[in-house]
Amino acid sequence: MNSFLLKYRILFLLLNFASGILISEFCKNEWLLITVISPVIGVLCLTQKQLAPLIFIPLGLLFSAKVPPPDHHIIHFAGKRVDIEGILFRPVETTERGSKLFIDVKYVYTDGRQKTATGKVLINTGERVWGPTYRDRVKVIGVKLRVPKGFKNPGSFDIKRYYERQGIYLSGFISQTDQILLIRKPGLYLSSPFHFIDTYRVRFGEFIREKSTSPEAEILSAITIGDRRGIPSELRDRFSETGTAHLLAISGLHLGAIAVVFFFTIKWLLKRSEFLLLRFTVPRLAAILTVIPVVVYTAIAGFSIPVLRACIMTCVYLTSIYIGRDENKLNTLALAAFLILICYPWSLFDLSFRLSFASVVGILLMHRFYPLKFNTGTERLVSSIKTTVAASLATLPFIVNSFGILPLVSIPANLFAVPVVEFLIVPIGLISFITFILSENLAQFLISLDITLIKLLLTGIESLTKLPVAFITVPALSKLSTGFYVLTLIALLLKSRYKRLIFLLPLFTVCFVLTLLFSFQIKPKTDYLKMSFLNVGVNESALFLQLPDGKNLLFEGGFSYRRNGGYMERRIVTPFLLRSGITTIDYLILTSVDKNRLDGANYILRKFKVKEVLTNGSKLNGNLWEAMERKKVLWQNIQHKTNLNFGDLNIEFIKPKKANIRDSREPYPILCKVSFKDTAVFFGESILDRGFKDSWSFNGKNNLLYLQEIGKNSMDVIKEISPNVLITRHIPYSLKNGIDKNTKAFETDTKGTVTVITDGKQVYIKTFMDTRYFSYSSSLP
Repeated sequence: MNSFLLKYRILFLLLNFASGILISEFCKNEWLLITVISPVIGVLCLTQKQLAPLIFIPLGLLFSAKVPPPDHHIIHFAGKRVDIEGILFRPVETTERGSKLFIDVKYVYTDGRQKTATGKVLINTGERVWGPTYRDRVKVIGVKLRVPKGFKNPGSFDIKRYYERQGIYLSGFISQTDQILLIRKPGLYLSSPFHFIDTYRVRFGEFIREKSTSPEAEILSAITIGDRRGIPSELRDRFSETGTAHLLAISGLHLGAIAVVFFFTIKWLLKRSEFLLLRFTVPRLAAILTVIPVVVYTAIAGFSIPVLRACIMTCVYLTSIYIGRDENKLNTLALAAFLILICYPWSLFDLSFRLSFASVVGILLMHRFYPLKFNTGTERLVSSIKTTVAASLATLPFIVNSFGILPLVSIPANLFAVPVVEFLIVPIGLISFITFILSENLAQFLISLDITLIKLLLTGIESLTKLPVAFITVPALSKLSTGFYVLTLIALLLKSRYKRLIFLLPLFTVCFVLTLLFSFQIKPKTDYLKMSFLNVGVNESALFLQLPDGKNLLFEGGFSYRRNGGYMERRIVTPFLLRSGITTIDYLILTSVDKNRLDGANYILRKFKVKEVLTNGSKLNGNLWEAMERKKVLWQNIQHKTNLNFGDLNIEFIKPKKANIRDSREPYPILCKVSFKDTAVFFGESILDRGFKDSWSFNGKNNLLYLQEIGKNSMDVIKEISPNVLITRHIPYSLKNGIDKNTKAFETDTKGTVTVITDGKQVYIKTFMDTRYFSYSSSLP
């Protein structure tokens, strides 16, 4: 054991440091914990020298601990509309609908006065921002700062915590770019090479779009300069489904490819000189010179955090070659991870960090137990397959838990795509950027070559996604499934040395498969109805019903002023369903046919097995309808249907007379009423319509009302229905007193997903933020 710790001492230090970061994440008062455990560990280290590495646990706590904001911190301006002035501490990031500005605030202007302030904010824009680059000083006019807010649903991404780890506590939104003033004050940073590169980086991205076709231009921009704006959502899905989504983001794989290509190129050039061969160790000299293109590519990619992490990892390895200490690659990798966590402790929770290191660890372990050889063409092919398999198996749990996809064609897809991207497209892209500074004509020739290669790449990806078993949707892995998966990989690695493990390998594999199948929700018949009202934002609605007979229904409604590619379905509904173990939807019911809803429904069809779709309007041409035809999904028009009956449960579609149903941004909506024994639930966008008044009554005693939004006009409806339970996104403070005291109100904005379970008489309700059940019975007065 001592020899192992001595050989991998950096790895052991890293594990202790990471443990400190993990403890800090789940500790409410890390400073108190540091004060308590530091002396204890200090005494242990002094008395037992072999325990000295434990000192890195409090160091991990210290580096990741949250510092209380000072009095002049920007967080004290939350909820206020102000002008802010500061420095861009990251390059401007582009999105599908606008840009992101990361500003280190220096001054705040409020009530006509300038105040000194500190802290970092994120400003989102509704339009593409031109001009500002890394380290520029900017001023943003009239922005309302808010605490970043995510959606409180099972499986949702905690955006607030994500930014807090990076020291960003407030965000704001501006619709127009004329609210941004560029203030380039003279300074050294304006003449720095990084500022120069970032300026040309923006120009290069626009040059690519002007001279190339879409979507090839967007993919080249993503791979070359890290600008993923404009890549269609459907295309991103195809890359995810084939397990090649990592190719669209600049990460360790891209930096590693740059290092490999330039290392061997530089080494070949250096060997042409007899002078250098006699006086230097050429491989070591080539390694240190390769750092230059790696750093340049990092600058071109925009100094994003994932790229900086990859740069650190690559440079550490190149440096280890230069000093002749690259024989222990696991220690080198541990040192790179150590340096990254010191600079960015929150990286431990970042998916790209986990994927990068998991894939490298997988390849290193593969090489350790099944050595990679590159002497002949056959050996190179076999080694490529081994590395692809190793990286895929090592990252599989992260892929499944993050995206809910098990890409069955991942290995052949990566065997084809990785060499094309990493050893051709990426190096040519870097060279084209350098030549762009000198000659646009030469750059255009290289870009055209890259575009041709990208077309080849897209053809291959498209062909693989058309296979009937390209991918399957799976729920998140349980801790038990993950444990058996790890044991399976360990047995697979060690069986060549420990022959008896060959008997345990099938056992671990079977246990993993069984626990994985168990995570798929089993749908036995029950005597209760379960309804989940999701927290989905303004003017949106999502309701998931699990019926007593085992069937499930997904209701979606609302409209969006901006077509955002089905954001609700991608980021909210899908994680919720996968966390709930749902991969099959019996009925997908669209109570509106807003274009954004159609986009989102198309994504649901691609992701899940949907048996039947009901829409509030006629069948039209478009991606959704094409997908339904291709997958042979049944379709019905709600306008031609009055109800769905499931024994004691009945779902009634109540429609106003002379409704004009059409594919529009604001279609005429409907009211739905779910009746189950003595319980009824009313919901729908048009529940305020006076034409529905006769439908508000119900013979039972338990009435639940779901309203997307509550305004002054809502109060009459609430009083007439007099529900036992009111569920809505948010109740304005001025209207709260108007709600009957006997009505139990739940706001999804504050409480998150509201779950209702009823047997038709007894009703139980819990929320995402408060798992305690509130209950009442129809037998009560």
